[in-house]
Amino acid sequence: VITQASGSISHHTIHTQPVGKQFDRVDDFFIPSATLLITHIRFGFILHKDEPVLQKIDLETMSYVKTISLKDYNCVPKSLAYTHLGGYYFVNCKPDTTGAIPPQIIVDSVTDSVIGYNGDVTGSPYISPDGHYVVSIDDVKGLMRVQTITLRGEIQDAFDIHTNLHISDVAFQPSFTEAHQYNVFGSSSTQTDVLFVELSSGKVKMVKNLKEPLKPDEWSWNNKNRLIEGSGLFGQYLMTPSKESLFILDGRLNKLNCEITEVERGNTVIWVGEA
Repeated sequence: VITQASGSISHHTIHTQPVGKQFDRVDDFFIPSATLLITHIRFGFILHKDEPVLQKIDLETMSYVKTISLKDYNCVPKSLAYTHLGGYYFVNCKPDTTGAIPPQIIVDSVTDSVIGYNGDVTGSPYISPDGHYVVSIDDVKGLMRVQTITLRGEIQDAFDIHTNLHISDVAFQPSFTEAHQYNVFGSSSTQTDVLFVELSSGKVKMVKNLKEPLKPDEWSWNNKNRLIEGSGLFGQYLMTPSKESLFILDGRLNKLNCEITEVERGNTVIWVGEA
């Protein structure tokens, strides 16, 4: 349930009871993103607070389908990402009782079974629109890890990027120099720069001087106190806020395009149409 009052959006815990099954307190939802190849999404997941399970639901009937246990892997799911190449779900786990972060878990979307750990990869996973790249952000280690997925569904290591930016959010954008390739932009939760990475080569660049973001304690709705959002699947621009303004980035030129001033706490962005 989302409510809005006095210009603020409040995110409340949801209690649900589909098909007679009593669900515990819901922590989050995950619905796979549509892609160029997949436009109809049938299933999603409910993440329960402090429970090592994924509850699969049918989005058409809003009914419970299956419980996928992650107990054997000591994984309470925090976030997910999905690629149609191989049909994998990558599950980011919450820290355990000692504070250690378990590796990501890979789940087979066809059989709804756990395949195992994603090597030693930790952090929040993000999938490129073509499904070929998995970008995982581990803020504790200051690490962005990029993996590639082949057309046959084989997961391969590509490269790691060490950064002290404390990445808040990422956005993918098609490359304007290479066909069928993607770049990724990462916004910082504490600094004024945006990270740019060319996924095909590992080339790194910084887009600088975008002013300070909201402080994390000033944005209580989630842990992304500075989002970054692209302008659509074929869009050229991206938007990211600072504390009191919005910045438009030119993804083709990989630089600042303009600043829109006097916009406070503009950390919710929706692009309308393609830009």
